[in-house]
This record gives sequence, C-alpha cells and structure tokens, in this order.
Amino acid sequence: MKTRFLVVLTATCAFFSALSSMIVAPANAQVAATNNVAVTLTVPEVLYLRTVSTIDLDLTPADLSAQTFTVNGTGSYGSDKSGTANSTISGLNTASPFNTNGTVLAVTKTIPQVFAVWSNSPRGQGITVNVVPGTSTTLTGANGATASLTNGTANPSNNAVPGLVTPFIGGVNLSVAVGGNGIAQAGSYTGADINITATAN
Repeated sequence: MKTRFLVVLTATCAFFSALSSMIVAPANAQVAATNNVAVTLTVPEVLYLRTVSTIDLDLTPADLSAQTFTVNGTGSYGSDKSGTANSTISGLNTASPFNTNGTVLAVTKTIPQVFAVWSNSPRGQGITVNVVPGTSTTLTGANGATASLTNGTANPSNNAVPGLVTPFIGGVNLSVAVGGNGIAQAGSYTGADINITATAN
C-alpha cells in the first residue's frame, strides 16, 4: 500500500512539475519579416459631351421688321400710313418695311444651354467647345423656300476643367440667311444641322 502511494505521489509530482514548466517557460518565439509596399492608383482620363437633340431656331416679327406688330393667333399683323394720294400723284410709300434688301435677311440668334461637358483632364488647360455648321446647311420650308445656316459658335466656348460632378454648360450662337423672297413663306424650315465638339486641352 505504501509502495502504491509512493508511485501515485511520484506520478502526481511529475505531472505538476511538467505543467509548471509549460506555464512558466516562454512560448517558442515566431520568426517575422516585414516590408512596406508602395501602392499606385491609375484613374483614366474621361470626357463626356451631352447635347440637346434638336434646336428650335425661332424668328420673331422684330427679326423681320422694325415695325410694331400685334399677335393674332399663330401670326402677327402691323400697319402704318403716310403721304397723300390724289388723281394725279400718290405719296404711297412702297419701300418694304422688312429687314431685307430683296436677296437675303441675315439673323443671329443665341440659344442657351445646348451642351454640357464633364472632364477630369489632368493637364489643367481647360475645355474648348467648337460649333460649326454640319453636313447640311440648307433649310427647306414651304413651297420650296430655303434658308441657309451660315455660322455657329459656342457661347461660351472655353471653361476650366469641370470635373465629373458639375458640368460646363453652354449655348450656341447660330446665324441664318433667309432669301429675300423666301421671307414671304411662313412655316418650319428643316434639313440643316450643326456639329458640336468638346476637347480637353
């Protein structure tokens, strides 16, 4: 019995001795190496142009004449009087009251907010917008009457690089020439277009 007790005591002491060694002894040290690695980010340069699909270029009676007109439905009318007529002479003024020399009427109109441009150009030299008459410059109206699109410019044509949130917004100045005889033909004239190009400088 004594021998068995000694064996158990010896085994117990050995167990606690090993456990104590595990608790007290430091863990095996880990081996580590470290580097700082540089990260680069490449953001692509992009440019986006948005335009209206159609421009309605409306002439007014004031574009046609300096006279006073009264609106009546879809048209306008005006009148004046001067001079005296009798059985031998007439003081009737037969000069046209309209802004034409009999061959052409030239009108330039400003159309606001025709284009919007977004760009993140890294060069810092801004955006340029060019407007020119497109593939067709002839406008055809009623009874074969014609007009010509003679010029177009952006308004404004330059701006700082806008970024990708708030765009650079502009309009266009368009010049048209309406034939002197064609002025008599009221209605819609179609067939011409303009080309709008945005460039990141």
